[in-house]
Amino acid sequence: MSSFRRLPSPLGDKAAEAFNAVRNARRRYSVSRDGILAAPVAAFEVFTDLTPGLRLRGLQRLPQSFRVGAVGAEVATWGAVSPSLLPHKWSTTAANTAVLQGIGHAVTTAVSQAVRPGKQREGGPLSTPARLGMTATTLGVYAMALYRRRDQEELVEVEGEYSVWDTIGGLALGSLGYGAMLTVGEAIQSFIDAINAVLGKRLPPVTSWPLAIAVGGGVIFLFADRVVVRRFFSRVSQSAQELDRAFMKGADQPVEPQRSGSPESNVNWSSMGRQGRATVAGGPRKAQLARVLGVGEDEVKEPIRIFIGLHGLDPDESPDFDQMAQEAVAEMHRTGAFERSHIAVMSAAGTGWINDFHTSGFEFVTRGDSAIVAVQYSFLPSAYSYIADHDSPVRSSRALVRAIREELSLIDESVRPKLYVGGESLGAYGVSDVFRSVEEFLQSTSGGVFTGVPGFARNHSELTRAREEGSPQRLPLVDGGRHVRFTAHPDHITHDFKGDDYAHEWESPRYVFAQHASDPVVWWEPSLIWKIPDWLKEPGSRGDAAPEAQKLDVLQTLRWMPLITWWQVGIDQLASQDVPSPHGHNYHDETVAYWNAVVHGVNGVDGDGGLSDAEMDRAAEWIHNDAVKLRKPPGGFPSKHGY
Repeated sequence: MSSFRRLPSPLGDKAAEAFNAVRNARRRYSVSRDGILAAPVAAFEVFTDLTPGLRLRGLQRLPQSFRVGAVGAEVATWGAVSPSLLPHKWSTTAANTAVLQGIGHAVTTAVSQAVRPGKQREGGPLSTPARLGMTATTLGVYAMALYRRRDQEELVEVEGEYSVWDTIGGLALGSLGYGAMLTVGEAIQSFIDAINAVLGKRLPPVTSWPLAIAVGGGVIFLFADRVVVRRFFSRVSQSAQELDRAFMKGADQPVEPQRSGSPESNVNWSSMGRQGRATVAGGPRKAQLARVLGVGEDEVKEPIRIFIGLHGLDPDESPDFDQMAQEAVAEMHRTGAFERSHIAVMSAAGTGWINDFHTSGFEFVTRGDSAIVAVQYSFLPSAYSYIADHDSPVRSSRALVRAIREELSLIDESVRPKLYVGGESLGAYGVSDVFRSVEEFLQSTSGGVFTGVPGFARNHSELTRAREEGSPQRLPLVDGGRHVRFTAHPDHITHDFKGDDYAHEWESPRYVFAQHASDPVVWWEPSLIWKIPDWLKEPGSRGDAAPEAQKLDVLQTLRWMPLITWWQVGIDQLASQDVPSPHGHNYHDETVAYWNAVVHGVNGVDGDGGLSDAEMDRAAEWIHNDAVKLRKPPGGFPSKHGY
């Protein structure tokens, strides 16, 4: 061998090159960190560390300090795929899974650190019995979720619109999202550790750690608030303002003098906002009312529609709602609104959108002897207004209602028009909370229809709390149905949640609060984090069947879980318009029936002016077609079930 080492240089070089080539080839094609498969192998191992069930074998790439958090994420995953109010597309499933796993990881890590402060739980995987038990539970929960999904789709009438991959693919992407949250969490932890290292030079750990958390948390909050949140809403507001100036292709300037924005109106067409222009452009005219209802034109009137926009205010300017209300009153005088039999104040949602089944439905049931009045309160879409602004919907509606009531008080009671209020979602909240108490609410108008009222609405909540003993939160029974009736279906106009007749005749003023069991906008509220609501204690949940007459459109196996239920119902709002009416946050044909009953009473007790079932069906079909033509965006509707 020694002689071999002393071979001539050319031969020695050749041998060395051959040896190195073989060694490098083995290294490249071996499953190692240094070879060509290192990246895909590492990616696969990271993915298994993040995947429910697989991660319980022990972490391969992620730090062992994550082991306790991974167990918490596993448990949270069970909640993420448990039944909720609505079926989800893959994107919603992914968001739901990612966030809940992140929450589970954070909670279990925090508890572990509280029990054993300053100690990292390093070590191998869970014991075999624990791992097998948790894996079996995960698989069982997944299987049950897939099985229950078919029943859930049937309840909300979307059979065939979702696939098993909406669940499986969403879970896989959600695991990747969980990994991204871990990365962000580690960056935050490293930042706080660095602050603690500086403070720890002068302070004991019992003081330095809380101070480091407070300082680091404050810096992160200020950064998120000023750089992320404020910039986000600023950009959203600017984009919304630009969109507000745009014109819908189907919304042409009206020519009827009874409409704001017409050539005879004092309201400038271009100042009304995108959704405001759509509101006055759409809806039935006199001839269409006569044709759909099958009556002569002498039996109907030209409907009046009045809308006051924000006049191109900058996003950071505050609207003068009192002035806008006076503009609306001036338009009412111009159009002869105070000479009509029925006036409806309808609160818009966000940018000025009003459900066409509210506006057109009201006009059909009154045969055009009506005036609808509304004002815009924001440039922001409803979803952002829902988060950022709970004040403007109420203030704008209160100013308008007050101004109109002052005018009505000057009219002789024998010829005074009836005043109604109505709206959907934020609009329903805005116009129902105009009144400072339920008593004032019942004394101030002739009736109203409110669909999909958010859970934070004050008068809606007060009426719910005052419900009769034994009636469910989903369909409260208030004073035997004398004035207020909660509905999930038009059948509830005449029968309560058990199918029984109401104890009292439906006396004027009459109000409908329509709320589907599957509408997350109604049921979501912060207290879901720590408190079980009544609707998850009552029949229709926890496997206890509700009466068939209740028209429950959610799984009866729903159960409350701290924090998880709050998040799930919150994320359900993303899918709330992906299901047809009467489900989710879509209130269409049924709204016509509600207005018919509110205006005319059950079976037309206030006269023979109520619409028959056939007339309401024809009216609803016309409204569907009108809404599609009027509001269809260039790329189509996000959901075929909503407008």
